Amino acid sequence: MQQSQVEKYKALFEEANKKCDGLQQQLSSVERELEDKRRLQKQAASSQSATEVHLNRALEEAEKYKLELNKLRQKMHFEAAKMLSFTEEEFMKALEWNGEINK
Repeated sequence: MQQSQVEKYKALFEEANKKCDGLQQQLSSVERELEDKRRLQKQAASSQSATEVHLNRALEEAEKYKLELNKLRQKMHFEAAKMLSFTEEEFMKALEWNGEINK
């Protein structure tokens, strides 16, 4: 009877060792997967950060060009007003000249 109990405990021990080995493999697999996920998350965060930097630079450039465009528009309006004033003066002179001829 003692021999059969020894065999029984030996079989239980072997089964427990197999379960332990299986659980160790599952744990290793889950740890590798977790590490992969952490690496991917870190890469995604780095990529997002780089994208945000590029976006901010692009927005700064766009704002710079917008200011330059506004300055150019102001200059063009000023020049157009100056030309209009000049044309108006020429028109008035032409009217005066025409008036003098018709007298």
